[in-house]
Amino acid sequence: MVNKGRQLRTKRKTERLITGNCNLPLFGVQKELADLGFIETGADPMAIAMEHPKEELYLEIWLDESRCIHSYLLITFEEKNKKLRKFRW
Repeated sequence: MVNKGRQLRTKRKTERLITGNCNLPLFGVQKELADLGFIETGADPMAIAMEHPKEELYLEIWLDESRCIHSYLLITFEEKNKKLRKFRW
């Protein structure tokens, strides 16, 4: 069971970190994300996926051609699972 207050604080710290370093190279932010508890789960030249297992957060960062942060998505595991469910009429 995740502590919703801690989850929200970690989410806000992560958002401040990424928005404060937007348009900067990813490698500068990756170390700080790892220090917060994020683990890389997948990557390709234009995106990186990370998870924070303890706080149940999922993070996707999209990159531009120079590997700088273009945009991101930060959601809870619960929100991610809802997105993965098929819609039924």
